[in-house]
Amino acid sequence: MRKYVGPLLAVLVAACATTPEVGWQARHAASEALREAVRFAEDPLPDAWTQVAVTTTPVPLNAPALEDGSGALVYAGGVEIRSGFNRLHGLSDIDFAADGLSFWSIVDEGLLVRGRIVLGADGRLASVEGVEVRPLEDPDGQPLIPKYLADAEGMALTPEGDLLVSFERQHRVWRYDPDTGAWLGERVIPDHAFTENDGMEGIAAAREPGVWWATGENGGWWRCRLDACDTIMSPPTAAPGEDALRVTSLDANPVADTLFVLERAYHASRNTNTIRISQLHGADQSRSDPWERLAEFTAPATVDNFEGIAAVRRPDGGVRLYILSDDNFNESQRTLLMAFDVR
Repeated sequence: MRKYVGPLLAVLVAACATTPEVGWQARHAASEALREAVRFAEDPLPDAWTQVAVTTTPVPLNAPALEDGSGALVYAGGVEIRSGFNRLHGLSDIDFAADGLSFWSIVDEGLLVRGRIVLGADGRLASVEGVEVRPLEDPDGQPLIPKYLADAEGMALTPEGDLLVSFERQHRVWRYDPDTGAWLGERVIPDHAFTENDGMEGIAAAREPGVWWATGENGGWWRCRLDACDTIMSPPTAAPGEDALRVTSLDANPVADTLFVLERAYHASRNTNTIRISQLHGADQSRSDPWERLAEFTAPATVDNFEGIAAVRRPDGGVRLYILSDDNFNESQRTLLMAFDVR
């Protein structure tokens, strides 16, 4: 099928060229066309890890309060990740092994990614290396290709060594072997009518075996076991407004009984984002408000479509957070990985 890739892309580029480049809507249309070309015009990747060459460029944050150490979070470096491999886009979540260096990620076109971060002599994030990809598979061992099946949004490495992946459009949580990518089974999901494109954006493994947390993009918080999910916080009766913050990722604190939450608001009127990072103290009954806001920033700070957060234990016993952006296959967006140390 690859022999059709060139002609199909040429047609798509020509079609996009007839659309006036008046702003983000035209660029979004072009990126959607590219996504369709990648999804349907190429043969699936082999059922094996495929090495992918990447380059990284340091990225400034441009937010003094997060750089001078005066806030709850301190910027610890960031990079833009680029690759000539045209399917390394749309990274929607990230999680780390216990070493705090080896990571896994997912692409919302049905790919599993792994690699390793590199720290500088100062301990700050410096680059990414050893990136490999392979397809996410269905129970029959076939790659996920149609968007309604492949839209992976959340992921979590469990204490048992499984990889949980949450999907939207066809809402579900599937288990995978993080080393082989093999499908291992499914998990129960919250008894809630998620809308098609607003599902379980955030999932995180709990310390107890077989237990995990889930948050909906439009709200709601659940604690799930092997047989059922308990509602901790019900979703709002009305969907958030256009400029409202929505949950895009979730991870457990490796040193305390709390959760870190990433939220993003997209402001279409000015084509930019607001990013908020919070800590959720669900087990602390002494708090009147379980939400602790750690940081919130928007332009001129460096922002993008951040959809993944991961918490790792630092060598000194503290916590470092990594956030990852989904570039939407859009040339005006970037794949960014940024680090923040919790004070």
